[in-house]
Amino acid sequence: MKNLTIQSIKVKSFFSLCLVAAWFVPAGCNPDLVGEPPMGRTEETFFGSATEFRTKLVSVYASLYDHYHFAANGWNGWITGIYLLPGDDLTENLAARTSLELFDGSLNPNNNQMSFSYQSCYKTVARANVILDKVRTVDISAMDNPEEIAMMEGEALFLRAYAYFTLFNVFGGVPIITQRIQLESETNTPRSTPNEVLSQVIEDARAAIPFLPESWPENYAGRVTKNSARGLLAKALVFRADYNSNDPADLQDALTVFDGITAALTTDFIDNFSAYTENNRESLFEIQAAQASALNNLNLHNDGAWRGVENLSVYRGYMMESGGRGDFNDASSTKFLVTEKLRNAFGSDPRLSVFSDPDDGFDGRIFQKYNKPDGVNHLTPPHGGSANNERVLRYADLKLIAAEAALKSGDVPAAINHINDIRSRARNWAAESGYGDGTVPADYPTGESSVPTVMQWIMNERFVELAGEGQRWWDLKRWHASGDMNLTGWDGSDANFSTALASPVQFDVNKHLVFPLPQAEIERNSAISENNPGY
Repeated sequence: MKNLTIQSIKVKSFFSLCLVAAWFVPAGCNPDLVGEPPMGRTEETFFGSATEFRTKLVSVYASLYDHYHFAANGWNGWITGIYLLPGDDLTENLAARTSLELFDGSLNPNNNQMSFSYQSCYKTVARANVILDKVRTVDISAMDNPEEIAMMEGEALFLRAYAYFTLFNVFGGVPIITQRIQLESETNTPRSTPNEVLSQVIEDARAAIPFLPESWPENYAGRVTKNSARGLLAKALVFRADYNSNDPADLQDALTVFDGITAALTTDFIDNFSAYTENNRESLFEIQAAQASALNNLNLHNDGAWRGVENLSVYRGYMMESGGRGDFNDASSTKFLVTEKLRNAFGSDPRLSVFSDPDDGFDGRIFQKYNKPDGVNHLTPPHGGSANNERVLRYADLKLIAAEAALKSGDVPAAINHINDIRSRARNWAAESGYGDGTVPADYPTGESSVPTVMQWIMNERFVELAGEGQRWWDLKRWHASGDMNLTGWDGSDANFSTALASPVQFDVNKHLVFPLPQAEIERNSAISENNPGY
């Protein structure tokens, strides 16, 4: 199923890349050839069928793998720590990512990981804009399967929205590019405000919904659906509300969008992290990981000029115990550990303990989501890349988003019900699977009326349910903006960031809530003259 989808979507990306290269390689200056038709395919003749549109769409999906690639920024240069490490749910055992763990001087405009993340997001934007340009300007009426081609507009809009959502949460205000760039003179785009970037996410996600199907045939499992766009839209609306004094219109809009989601919680919590239960009823969007036709070479990017050995996997060696396998997971430059803050407060919750191994060499602190319990992961030869999908949006996340929107809209009982739905699933799963005794986590009292109390329940529930999924830092920042908590003065103590490193955390709330734009972008883009404050 997944392999069919990935082969049908990704294997063709090589031809797409070659085609793009052909469009921009200058021909020799032989006057005898002036006016002669080109010898091969051109852009004007390429987009003539659903297959050819699908081939180009592949490259948009393929760009997402950059964020999970082992050699993103050179060997062992994975950048996933940007999304996982800055919060208070995970820490590292070695000082290999101190820009993110300690907010030290290495978090600067010349940080290569920041540059790679920024460039990868704009790669997604640029490729999505090509699809949007073609699906809107090419006459598809006489082609095979014009309905699928029309749906691709929704896919491209969602993927662009997701890229801008990432850019907003990492960098704040960035250039918004919604048209295909074809001239160098069009490359100098000024920065938009953070609120404008988030509004672009909302606009794109909302516009995507009418084009998208409720579901795809089984051989296309993993492609963007209406639920994908609904989930991102509802989430972005609550984020925008948080950054705008809990705007009631955005909160109500988020609830309306959430009510349209046709997903449900899985009975088994572990189904959300197993390679054998992917794209399930709780899933709204996943990065489709797989085995290349020959082997996954973790040194090779997903969409390079090589076929059969490209990396179609997700790298998670930093969240896996050493196994003596001799693969790249054992070579990880650091290990991500559950913080003492999280473990001390909620360590008895089976949603945390199930991902722990007491014999991991770190007193059970390596947080092995996607790798534990034994048997859920699927490692690919020869380097051990994981063919276990990365869950980007799932229904539990959105139920807690809806709980927050309901609470701030005055519906306290609805908020508590959403939280208790999540806790009931966890409790019942733990009892049935043997990971708990059926008492933890207990439901919260439905008669509670204190808004601050219930808001703390929501924050705690997201802390546990979504631990290690790249949600926590973005949550902390928006709750600081909304006044639900205060990050001012946070240090490395277990009351705050809870770092395992001896060196001090250098967090400055006036600087580090957004990360620096790459210096190369500021030097290249004449419309940007200043970086984020403090950089």
